[in-house]
Amino acid sequence: MAHSLRVGVLRVSVWIASLGVGAVGSAAGEGDASAGGAVASGREVRLARAGVGPGGVDGSLAPRVARPLAALQRRLPAGVDSTAGQPVEMGGDRVLRFVYCDTFAEPWFTEDAAIEGVSCLRWDSSAPVLHLEGRGPGRRRMSLTYHFTAPYDGKELVTSVQGVVRGGRADRVELTMSTDGKEFIHPARACGRAEGNAFHLTSAASYQFDRSSFWIRVAADLAPGARVSLSEFTANCRVKPPGRREVTLAPDAEGRMAYRDELASSRLLHLAEVENAQALEWRRGMAFLRGGDGGAAQVAIRQRFVAPCPLRSIVVRVRHAVGPQAPGGSNSVGISLNGATLVAQRTTPGGDAGFAGVTELRLDDPAALADARRFYLHITLAGGAPGTPANVLSGIEVEARGDEASAPTVASTSSPSARP
Repeated sequence: MAHSLRVGVLRVSVWIASLGVGAVGSAAGEGDASAGGAVASGREVRLARAGVGPGGVDGSLAPRVARPLAALQRRLPAGVDSTAGQPVEMGGDRVLRFVYCDTFAEPWFTEDAAIEGVSCLRWDSSAPVLHLEGRGPGRRRMSLTYHFTAPYDGKELVTSVQGVVRGGRADRVELTMSTDGKEFIHPARACGRAEGNAFHLTSAASYQFDRSSFWIRVAADLAPGARVSLSEFTANCRVKPPGRREVTLAPDAEGRMAYRDELASSRLLHLAEVENAQALEWRRGMAFLRGGDGGAAQVAIRQRFVAPCPLRSIVVRVRHAVGPQAPGGSNSVGISLNGATLVAQRTTPGGDAGFAGVTELRLDDPAALADARRFYLHITLAGGAPGTPANVLSGIEVEARGDEASAPTVASTSSPSARP
């Protein structure tokens, strides 16, 4: 299953690259993942590593690639042997399970993990294994720490790591968890042997990890010449979305309310209403429509935004693409104040060459907004030849301003659903 997912993502990336970047348009008015086990069915959201480039909703749809470990090592300043990493966003599937699995086929650990002992790591693309090597003088401790976060709680966390440790009994690898990134608990350890000791470490937690943020660390303590070879790292949990499918906007110090979703996870399934969700597939950095055996398909997304004060302006930017594979394919972006009647809309057809870019909708007429405190973003992906990814959604950005005289303070409007 993991292999087939990677093939599908590669095809999506190549297709997006062939489209290029379009102009900006505007309009107004795998089975249950048991402890350490493999994912055997396609029901869970597995983190397939491909997608669009990072950044804001700027129209860029270039396929994203992992930065090589050697390049990371060269860029570190003299005397620095660690990196900060970046949080990994959790998003569940339709049965609310999130699965992160890295088989080290590509060096995505250079971005996701905070690394201690970068100079002691070695990765070879011809043999997808990450090596942590003891290098003198003296013993060395090196680690990869992953930070998982979401705008809702994860629960029933299980994590595992597989590989081989070569060395003496004092050389070891350890898997631990943390709720604050400082104190790590539930250790699972394996010691080295001269001929190599194959290990499969598993750590599980219950109520301590029912929260929206947690850390997992893989660490090795090695003498010169000892080595730990990692072949797979997995974390999986259930997610507990908020009771209401909405985003609560909170103003910053200047009264600006902003929300961004770069599809780093599948949280859109939990924070929006999705009609015909089974036709929408997610890969890190994108969601795309794939037609079924019955022909063309359509997915309608409706996301509700709530503000703490009357709205004075709304700007929505959606980064998306429409392929030329299915005649009649199109993407539509709209805004409504009541969830039904569109007050601004733009539809983008694929055409012979397809489309890749940003659609912007802007509402800044106080009379049209009528002191509304909520609005809805409508996105429709229509087309989808059987077996072909025809419509891609890769970024949502919302900016709003309200009546500053009636706006509460930032602290009073903070909400878990508003966290990026």
